[in-house]
Amino acid sequence: MARIAVFIDNSNVFKNIKNIRHSVDPSWIQLYNPLKLAEKLAGKNELVGVHFYCVPPPPWLLMEGEESRKKHAIASKYYAAVSKLPKVDVKYGYIQGDKSDPHEKNVDTQISSDMVADAALGLYDTAILVSNDGDYMSAIANTKRLGKRVEILFFRGYLAGSLKKGSDLTRRARKVFFMPIGLG
Repeated sequence: MARIAVFIDNSNVFKNIKNIRHSVDPSWIQLYNPLKLAEKLAGKNELVGVHFYCVPPPPWLLMEGEESRKKHAIASKYYAAVSKLPKVDVKYGYIQGDKSDPHEKNVDTQISSDMVADAALGLYDTAILVSNDGDYMSAIANTKRLGKRVEILFFRGYLAGSLKKGSDLTRRARKVFFMPIGLG
């Protein structure tokens, strides 16, 4: 039985599901349960941790209309619910720039450094990266040099070719992997 660590780039997941909902299938769930996703991916193996990387909603949403305040409240509730899940470690990046040109910062860096550091510490046997972002190639290569397997969960039509080539296994995301989380 392999020890599995799952690394989720939530902004990447959120954007991909948003695209799928608009163009293909509106029944996909954006406010998904990352623990249930990780359990599906780990299968019968031992799930040792779920690392969930996100950016909190920007404060400027609170100063706009009712719809923006509602988005801020939903995102805040969602991240609070995720942080209460067992085995899930929530890490935040930040938004740089203003509302006309916002840029997410320090998410890819955190994922890359955590994946390699945890591999070096022997905390897992297989890393499952949930992202389509080709920026993770160095992290994947270094993780594999440390003797660990790397699997990728990608969304159809959005996989960076370098990820497919560099990983040990790629799996396409399926709607059944994304179960709703209760926001209570």
